[in-house]
Amino acid sequence: MKELNEILDNINNAVDKYHTLSLFEVKELAEILRELVSNLFYLEKHRIRAYNEWHEVYFTCKQTTNAGKEKWADNQIQDLYMIRRLMTSAYKIVEAIRSQIGIYKKES
Repeated sequence: MKELNEILDNINNAVDKYHTLSLFEVKELAEILRELVSNLFYLEKHRIRAYNEWHEVYFTCKQTTNAGKEKWADNQIQDLYMIRRLMTSAYKIVEAIRSQIGIYKKES
């Protein structure tokens, strides 16, 4: 499994490339899309790991309320929140790239 920091760096690099790319460079857009989707797959493995750790903490917590257990687990497993937010943002960029490629194909 790829290291979390390596995956996050790859996603950041892909987003940086996308941000600076001109609109109609379809080959480069396709390469960025491939990089993002691949790294999102690898990131999913870390999300699953963090989710399982979160559940372990939740069910072994000594808090008596669900809200207390959730807050405790959230504080103990902070990667889960970060990974979820990153995945949501990255998938929005994937959708934008797909739309750009689709628009270019229609115009060609």
